[in-house]
Amino acid sequence: MNSLPANNPDWLVKKIINMGGTISFYDYMNFVLNDPINGYYGSGKAKLGIRGDFVTSSSMSDDFAFLIGKQVEDWLIQFKCILLSNKKLAVIEFGGGEGSFMSGLIKYLLGSSKNLLKGVSFIIIEPNKGMVEKQKNKLDDFLNLGIDISWKGLEEVEENNFNGIVIANEVLDAFPVERITFSKGKLFRQAVSIDKKSSRLFLDEMPITSELGKSIEFAKSKMGITIPPKDALEGWTTEWHVDNLKWLKALYRRINNGILLIIDYAKEAEKYYTSRNSDGTMVTYKNQKMMNNVLVSPGNCDLTSHLCVETLINDAENLGFNTVGITKQGEALLALGLAERLYGIQEEFKEDLSNALLRREALLRLVDPVCIGDFKWFVFNKFNEKKMNINSTCFG
Repeated sequence: MNSLPANNPDWLVKKIINMGGTISFYDYMNFVLNDPINGYYGSGKAKLGIRGDFVTSSSMSDDFAFLIGKQVEDWLIQFKCILLSNKKLAVIEFGGGEGSFMSGLIKYLLGSSKNLLKGVSFIIIEPNKGMVEKQKNKLDDFLNLGIDISWKGLEEVEENNFNGIVIANEVLDAFPVERITFSKGKLFRQAVSIDKKSSRLFLDEMPITSELGKSIEFAKSKMGITIPPKDALEGWTTEWHVDNLKWLKALYRRINNGILLIIDYAKEAEKYYTSRNSDGTMVTYKNQKMMNNVLVSPGNCDLTSHLCVETLINDAENLGFNTVGITKQGEALLALGLAERLYGIQEEFKEDLSNALLRREALLRLVDPVCIGDFKWFVFNKFNEKKMNINSTCFG
């Protein structure tokens, strides 16, 4: 069994003992990330950027938000033209990190389409109060300028009333997941148990729930995804993304006319659910290091897993979303003018070579296929009022 002997925090030990000494991996992941007092995100202790535990596209430089800003601006202009109304448009960002992306996006629009901003509100949906404080500090200057920025829960957005763009950048990979393991010829939910004498955590097993079993059978009948694969060895384990559908469903109910952009690590099912991928994709990030021990330093580091391309699209389309397209981040950013941005940096920092090189390196990392250039961009839409043909530059 994979175990962690050392510094299990008292708060987590007490939670697991109070729940009988064994919890599902889903509950474990939810606690260590989202507990409002002790969770990595819930408490606000998450550290992003090159000096933090891990980098995100938006934490590397404002150039990422600048390039997406071009696409957001284009979408908003098309909405204004096609809807032919004075309806206020909105941009929703889910899980705003430390506020870097929203800051960069608004900065871009202030420079490019200041008049457009008058008819646009910005909403950050952030369930973790600790991160909200960081975001407000980052965006304070824009709030003082009178930019319409607010923080809401998704439940506060009226049903069938949202018109605009929803962005979820590196959000779904941190949703708690079930982990499924193959043991002694049967499928089990992966669990986390505690040895009450030593307070050691270890990976355990618990029965598959009826709901989980139905979900796995549905994936087999509708998408041909077999769990476990035919030649899976003892101990084969994978993730099962049970919260994506719940999130998409809640979002779908609130959109009147909208575009949804999801950016994240994702694998095709044929690569995800194969016997060679015997331990899924779940990893831990701390101090810029990736670790495979998912029990390490609970509450003090990030836990993340890849999405599955086919199950995400299936969940979205079954609800009624239309799939506009999928592309890799590197290709999307090139289509949005990354090469021109590189040239612009060269011209802007002629007298500051070191700064120019840093900006150039950050930009190139955004499209590096072994870094985050392999992220997938998923674009979906939903239109209630009229048939709308919205063009997306990011698809080239």
